[in-house]
Amino acid sequence: MRVKFLSWGGCLLLLSCLTGPVWALGMEDFGNKPLNAGNFQEWPGIMPVVNDTHRVYHYWVNGSEACFYQGDTAAVNAALKHFAATPEKVHEVVLLPGPAEINSFMKDKTFKFNWKLQMVGGIAKHMASWDQGEQIWNEHPILTIYIGGEIQFDQLQIPKGVVVLEQADLEKRYARALSSTDRTVRGWSTGYLATVNRYSESNMNAIAKLLKDEQNWVRLNAAGALATYGWQAKPLLPALREALQTEDEQLKTRVKQTIERIEQAPDESAAAKARQAKLDQIHEYCAGLKK
Repeated sequence: MRVKFLSWGGCLLLLSCLTGPVWALGMEDFGNKPLNAGNFQEWPGIMPVVNDTHRVYHYWVNGSEACFYQGDTAAVNAALKHFAATPEKVHEVVLLPGPAEINSFMKDKTFKFNWKLQMVGGIAKHMASWDQGEQIWNEHPILTIYIGGEIQFDQLQIPKGVVVLEQADLEKRYARALSSTDRTVRGWSTGYLATVNRYSESNMNAIAKLLKDEQNWVRLNAAGALATYGWQAKPLLPALREALQTEDEQLKTRVKQTIERIEQAPDESAAAKARQAKLDQIHEYCAGLKK
């Protein structure tokens, strides 16, 4: 089933870069019904990956596509083979701790998945041409595999020519975008950086510096991103309270919401430690691939 929607006001990672209320057009599909190849002509050879029968969810927002899949290591190996066979000049695969889950647009459905395919088109593809925009919006399709559960290292088969990335590689890209001369890229990078690793103190502090950005829209996004860090962001409460000294009511509201979330956030030290252990395993695996 495909559902069309219009969202009011945008959000951190949609169209909040535009001033005032905006309409964002998107569609979503549930299940593994084959998608129309005509909608994926920008990416030759990608359809065997897109229409893999393990797909559980797909969305399209302003030209960009994302597909989510649930399966075992044998299934992801088949997807890797198809992905590597596309005529793209670059084939990047990211390994992250998993499994993962995503909500539908209306948040009335939740899908567990252990690999996803992302393709940047439409508005986002144009934004990639802005200063440091390519750090956020990948020029080529990118496949992300979530290690854990049904997906195990000892059975994973990485095709020749595929570039394997880990969380730290994404963090470096997103961190570079924080210094973009373009306010839109700076704003979006805060959300990407916070989402990829919500336990990083250094990333959190880098985002916090943008609370003093010359553009209120960037400050708005920085404040929202800091809420992701929860209990760990408590040392930033003085800076956030200082950020309340603004005549921008939207910014003031966002900062208040972030302060409230941080003050009420539980300690997640154990979860952070467990995730880091998984990241260490992934790093060791990636290092072995380079030998």
